[in-house]
Amino acid sequence: MQKMVVMMDCYDERSKGRIIRTVASCPGITTITMDSKDGKLTVIGEFDIRKILTKLESRWRNAKMATFGPYDPKKEAETAAAAEKKKKEESERKEVEAYRGNQSLCGPPPMYHHVSVYDHDNNSHGCIIS
Repeated sequence: MQKMVVMMDCYDERSKGRIIRTVASCPGITTITMDSKDGKLTVIGEFDIRKILTKLESRWRNAKMATFGPYDPKKEAETAAAAEKKKKEESERKEVEAYRGNQSLCGPPPMYHHVSVYDHDNNSHGCIIS
């Protein structure tokens, strides 16, 4: 199995659908994924590279092949797990930094203590209200 990544502009869901339909018309493809935000099209399967690139470049002039190579599902799963772990650690680190940042800017909340002191010797009423 082969894996090819093509970088191209994708503006909306309609163009994403057109790109996927164009690539799906080629024989031997098992998986097609498109990340619209990054403009990254990933094609997996046994296919002819030239046929796919020719179809894409004829309709989308900015389509450029980024990577091509063998596809190993085990390696992909390990890579995805490592990326997920790294993303989780990064989000935890940001949360801790945000918490620390809030404390350093504001500091701990002020503690106000109200203390009333009465001298019982000078007070002849014998009643204390505070």
